[in-house]
Amino acid sequence: MNHKKYIIISGLNLRDNNRGTAALGYGAISFLQQRENLKEGTILLNIRCYKNFLKSCNRKCKEEILSVNSITWHRKTIGIFIIEWWLLRKLGILLPWSQTAKFLKSVEYVAAINGGDGFSDIYGTDTFHSRLLETWIALKMNIPVIQLPQTLGPFQLQRNYDEARYILSHSKTVYVRDDKFTPELKKMGIKNELTKDLSAYMQPEPWNIDIKPNSVGINVSGLAYSNGFRTLAGQFDAYPELIDRLICHFRDKGHTIYLIPHSYNYEIPEPNNDDMVACKAAYDKLKDKSNVIFVDKDLISPQVKYVISKMSFFIGTRMHANFASIYSGVPLFGLAYSYKFEGAFNANGLDGKNQTAMIIGIKEKDINGIIEKVEKTYQKYSFGNL
Repeated sequence: MNHKKYIIISGLNLRDNNRGTAALGYGAISFLQQRENLKEGTILLNIRCYKNFLKSCNRKCKEEILSVNSITWHRKTIGIFIIEWWLLRKLGILLPWSQTAKFLKSVEYVAAINGGDGFSDIYGTDTFHSRLLETWIALKMNIPVIQLPQTLGPFQLQRNYDEARYILSHSKTVYVRDDKFTPELKKMGIKNELTKDLSAYMQPEPWNIDIKPNSVGINVSGLAYSNGFRTLAGQFDAYPELIDRLICHFRDKGHTIYLIPHSYNYEIPEPNNDDMVACKAAYDKLKDKSNVIFVDKDLISPQVKYVISKMSFFIGTRMHANFASIYSGVPLFGLAYSYKFEGAFNANGLDGKNQTAMIIGIKEKDINGIIEKVEKTYQKYSFGNL
């Protein structure tokens, strides 16, 4: 494979605010290399749909250089005019003289990330469809499609389920990171391969930081700490107090505590969802800041994973912060706001029931119980009783 000039990795964004989403992109490149589907020198192509034909910037090809695992990759971004996309999507017609047609003739395959768990309509039909541009272009152009390791489904609407079945049945290869959709795949008669989350394939990148021995890392979620994020607003009243007490609990045991943001925009914080803001608030709240280090740096995903990989124990709220710990072999406990946490822990050989605690709706009276549960996990790993 990989004889043509270009490949497309849909959803590739190495500078996404959410370092977990960015990690999927880093991991996708490494995964495809390991599977011998991607060789050095191949150009990564990105396609975006635009409405204003009069803006010259929409018609221009943009180029950038990406660095992954010390390898330089060239990436080109081209636009497809919305009418051109409509003709292809509805009628299967692509204007042969268009820039898009010329590029697509040299595309080996499309590898779809779909946000890791976005091949589903649980976030709405529009969100489901927003991830499928390159996939549908590939299907209409008879370009092979690879579904990269991800969570498939569930689907609430039959028409979305039918669309998903069509896409999966016409995909060359389907990888999954869990078995949640396996019964449906069997019904569809679709072969699949179970493998790790894409972030597992992203290598940590060392940087200039002095990590103290025997440290404990805590990922503070801006979503939970702000308690004002969209439909989850008001569900995390006691989370700031929980974080404060966890910091003190493990510092009192003699550990240095690292507050580690995992989803943030260093220049323009994302309202009610920024871990950097939350970590700073948690740090500022402490009356005694001794032996507590706030990682206040604009890091890329591999650098964040490096920090987490150097911890002796980790407590994470963001799912992909926990993945960074899991795939680095660092003992951990997950503060969960989704049912996916327990399943993800189980899928990676951990005890999801006892190594996670649901924090949605917690009150101050629940904090002691959660800390006791975290402590049990800590003791289990500390004394090697696995």
